[in-house]
Amino acid sequence: MAWLVSAKGRLDGLASQVQHLDWSAFTGFTAEESEQPLSAVQAQLNQQIDETTAALGHAVQNMLPPQLQRPWVAECAQLCIDRETHPELLKTTSVRVSTDICGQEVDFQQVRANSIRNNFAKFIGVSAESVDVRDIPVIGIAGSGGGFRAMIATLGSYRAMHQAGLAQCVTYDAAVSGSSWAIAALHTYADGNPCKALESVHEAMKSSMFSTSNLTEFVNEHDRIAKHVFANIAARYLLSAAKVDDAPADAAELQSGNAPEQATLADRILGVAATQGYRAIDALVPEKYRSWLDTGRPAPAPVSVDELLETAKNTLRSVSVPPLSIVDLYGALLFRKLLVQHTKTDGGKPELHLDPQWVKLSAQRAAVDQGRLPMPIYTAVRHFIGTDDNDPDKEQSHAYQWFEFNPYEVGSIDHGAWIPSWAFGRPMVNGREQFKIGEAHFGSIIGAASSAFCASVKAMVMEIYMAVPSVVRTAMDPLLDRIEHGSEIAHPIPPYTLYNPFYRTEAASDGVGLAELGNKPFLSLMDAGMENNLPFAPLLRPERGVDVIVCLDASANIEIMPWFARAEAWAGDHGAERWPWGARPWAADPLRPSKVEVTLDQSTLSGTRSVRESMNRRIHEDNIRCVVFDQPVASSPLPKKGSVPRPMTLLYLPLLPNSKFRDPKFDPETADFCGTFNDQWTSDQIDLLADLASFNLTQEIERIREAMTVAYKRKRAHRLFQEGLHR
Repeated sequence: MAWLVSAKGRLDGLASQVQHLDWSAFTGFTAEESEQPLSAVQAQLNQQIDETTAALGHAVQNMLPPQLQRPWVAECAQLCIDRETHPELLKTTSVRVSTDICGQEVDFQQVRANSIRNNFAKFIGVSAESVDVRDIPVIGIAGSGGGFRAMIATLGSYRAMHQAGLAQCVTYDAAVSGSSWAIAALHTYADGNPCKALESVHEAMKSSMFSTSNLTEFVNEHDRIAKHVFANIAARYLLSAAKVDDAPADAAELQSGNAPEQATLADRILGVAATQGYRAIDALVPEKYRSWLDTGRPAPAPVSVDELLETAKNTLRSVSVPPLSIVDLYGALLFRKLLVQHTKTDGGKPELHLDPQWVKLSAQRAAVDQGRLPMPIYTAVRHFIGTDDNDPDKEQSHAYQWFEFNPYEVGSIDHGAWIPSWAFGRPMVNGREQFKIGEAHFGSIIGAASSAFCASVKAMVMEIYMAVPSVVRTAMDPLLDRIEHGSEIAHPIPPYTLYNPFYRTEAASDGVGLAELGNKPFLSLMDAGMENNLPFAPLLRPERGVDVIVCLDASANIEIMPWFARAEAWAGDHGAERWPWGARPWAADPLRPSKVEVTLDQSTLSGTRSVRESMNRRIHEDNIRCVVFDQPVASSPLPKKGSVPRPMTLLYLPLLPNSKFRDPKFDPETADFCGTFNDQWTSDQIDLLADLASFNLTQEIERIREAMTVAYKRKRAHRLFQEGLHR
């Protein structure tokens, strides 16, 4: 793991160099006079980024330590095609293109509403008989990013919600980055019990997940568990190392001019057949695969690693295997630390337990189908760089596009393209599977969902920008202006990359936006905090019908981040007309807002500053820890459609110190152990943060109860009004 520590050190060095420069020397210069020192800083940044990228690129090739080589790796990979763990290997998948939620989720909503009826009635203080399930507000929890701080704070908040009876009324658990780990624990070994999750976290956080000795000990002492943890990495490692037999010279020569570099076997066959006739395919295709080509069915599910590699060789070129990356290893290490259950023992070392089903996102649907637990929604973003219609003559733009992972489906919120979660990870072309393999490891999913280290250069520099005094920010502004576009699209550490399930999907080609999604064979995903550190996007989907969003915000620099402005922009772009326009919990303006955010604030926040300042005073002076937005305070940018839509309710609970807490001076923003990437905590530190989050929410439970009651009455009145119109 030395390479990982080295890479982290390089990034820390980059931050340190910029932060400790004598910036005060720049502030008295004119723009021309500051050109030379700013150019020097920019050169330093570029050099550090280049060196980091090179170091990581070399290190990934040697990622697995000696203990994790064949045949152990082959035994791990075998688990990816084990039919007891992955019975879905016998199923064939397809792509769904629609903005609607899937049928299974529609059924879940009804089952969950029936399941929570008594709990909701009890929470708002009415009889269960008086509650019509159609009137129960659809409640979604929005957990923020913030690494281990966010994970522990989220579990503390859930503990308080569970004790108050609120958690039993929730329909969706949505998360970004660090809070994803909390949600994942609740939907695997903890089975919805935050106290059980915290017990495991207490044991898991005693040691670093980046320790080579800890990893070696884990592999040696927990062989069965380790194989399940590293199964996905092992399979990807073997696939990437596999070499495809050379095609006959005449076939290869024909392919060179007729097929793209990343052509699949089917593409190559069509190219040869077009020039030599279909008899020529015999030179390219082993006999056992011809029946698959004749029928159009995918290759049968392999039963051994050798068969898997052979199938891959005969259906994909070696260049069509996604590269193994740091995110794969990071996800496995996260999974080992946080989703392998740690139980305290008298002997000192915790006892470890892993149900093989926990490695599968789709397995989380068991409790969801029954309505016992909310539906979890994990998030990531794709950084699109180019043009919507792939026109090379147009100027390139860039945007972060939201993807969600739930027990039923994985797909793009922005494109409306979906694949069953049990099939996520299979290579597909034109909506057809190329070969079958077990679903993507849940560790890889939470790794991608929390891969903040894959940030763009601009995001890395902004971390420094927010940490320095205002006079230093003024000096940094010219540098940031100069590197604005290039730094936004450059990622020193490559994101998680896997097969694009929507590659060349015909349905996707019908729309301009979907065409660009289906244009590339690989899909790269990263931490959704790059776009918004709160998962508003999946909860704002109009077809999901969420009525109340409870925001648990454990972000760093919480008062100057533009999460609400970005959510409002997304709501406007996607027709989420129920958003409470103008909702902002903080009076401070975001640092270096984008042009879109500036335009948005100017158009929608005119005359609302007094409201923002009032909210800010209530938080800071009145010690309020829950701000309620249940009405718009600015005009909607969306065209009017007749009747005014019923607004949703936002409950915003920031992670802040509390003067009434047992340690009133404890501030997660300044406490060193609460750093986003600190992965070793003492039990006292865990208790302190979790207790603060629980205390803040418990303090506000009556305000939350009142807001839920209002949302319920509003939804009931709306239903009765609509029924009256249709009598």
